[in-house]
Amino acid sequence: MWFIENYDDRASLGLKVKQKLHEEQSSFQKIEVYETEFFGNLLTLDGLVMLTEKDEFVYHEMITHMPLCTLENPEKVLVVGGGDGGAIREILKHSSVKEAILCEIDERVVRVCQKYFPGTSCELENGKVTLAFEDGFKFLGNYENYFDLIITDSSDPVGPGVALFKEDYFKLVKKALKPDGIMVSQSESPWYYEETMNSMTLAMSNVFKHVETYIALVTLYPSGFWTITAASDTHSLHNFNHKKSTEISKTCKYYNPELHKGSLALPNFVKNIVKNK
Repeated sequence: MWFIENYDDRASLGLKVKQKLHEEQSSFQKIEVYETEFFGNLLTLDGLVMLTEKDEFVYHEMITHMPLCTLENPEKVLVVGGGDGGAIREILKHSSVKEAILCEIDERVVRVCQKYFPGTSCELENGKVTLAFEDGFKFLGNYENYFDLIITDSSDPVGPGVALFKEDYFKLVKKALKPDGIMVSQSESPWYYEETMNSMTLAMSNVFKHVETYIALVTLYPSGFWTITAASDTHSLHNFNHKKSTEISKTCKYYNPELHKGSLALPNFVKNIVKNK
């Protein structure tokens, strides 16, 4: 038995699976969980790979520790999306964080992950964590100058995730951030989603003074070459706290200070796609 994910009819990924563990149609999307031969449990939304137990740490460490090791003493962090809980797990490794909010539009994703992905969802019941099952747009409208970091851990720009790649969303994010805050968002693969990356980073640069794209090697995302983009009016990810990065890296499987620096080096063809200031 194989799970096949098609990349816009241009290529596909195949994973050998032992069995399907779960399937449901929520109010927003089709949620499926498979037990694979090699990658552990696999979560898909509307037929697209979201994570596997074997490689999820790459994405979650890189989308959190890059900005958190750049901020001095971040206390309040918001994750929009990220129902699997992996970003929350990594955020709480930073002792300065006093409040972490997970805003996930689809509660069923969270509940399914709590059952089938305990390694990623393990901190969702931590006392510092608040779960908000709401639309990210509406939720952000309630905040101004509040968060040190906002992470958009969204699915691909289809279905409920489309709005999270647009300029109107980035304006709301900026309003909810403190003046010296940072936002980061997953920004797709340059091999398959060149247009999305181009329009997204351009929209971010229309809102923020500094926009920086960096690389994460996530095996089962299209091409394995994935990007994340950070934006801020005051911070550059190049100016990170090396001591903090070194300490956090002791708890990580992927992230470390050398990788922090190296991930910001982009191939020329990627530089030509993203609109970074």
